Amino acid sequence: MLDLNKIEPDFFKEFKRKNKPSSYQDDCNDYELRKNLRESIFIEQNSQCFYCEKKIKDENNTTKVHIDHIKQRNSYHSLECDYNNMVLSCNGDGEQYCAKLKDKKGKWDDTKYINLEVEKPSNCFRYISNGKVKPKISLVEEQKERIENTIEYLNLNHKDLIGARKNIFLCLSTYDQQELDKQEIFKYFNEFESIFKQ
Repeated sequence: MLDLNKIEPDFFKEFKRKNKPSSYQDDCNDYELRKNLRESIFIEQNSQCFYCEKKIKDENNTTKVHIDHIKQRNSYHSLECDYNNMVLSCNGDGEQYCAKLKDKKGKWDDTKYINLEVEKPSNCFRYISNGKVKPKISLVEEQKERIENTIEYLNLNHKDLIGARKNIFLCLSTYDQQELDKQEIFKYFNEFESIFKQ
């Protein structure tokens, strides 16, 4: 899961100042606005899904994502037009993981899952060479439980994600032997950034 590094774009600030939107679905239902929001978030997230960190463009350079509200619009109405609550998510291979699954499972709850307002995912998740994601060992039990709940809630250990991360680890061990720069390697893969930072 990526850290939230949000900087609200000026065009959205201006749109909100002029239009005072309260409903994302109704008040922000403008093709150009949503396209610009997607582009802005796409850059912030280094073209990765916020939740699983998979690349969100396919080989034909087609974006396969949607703007997701971390805290769901139907439960957190006051956050519907809050840029800090908007991320890009992949479609989770038929709703098997990430945002589409999250929305089917129910409301995001900061007491049960990672609290993104105060916790950075990079301080909470660790990625191991067998492809699985786990809570960091250094966390206290209450934090570990919430991180484990988050992993389950988003199904971040789905077999496809495990396989893809395992492949990254195999490639990295080969590149390590060649002493190649990890940031340069990441530009080639353009997914699973947390593994490269770890």
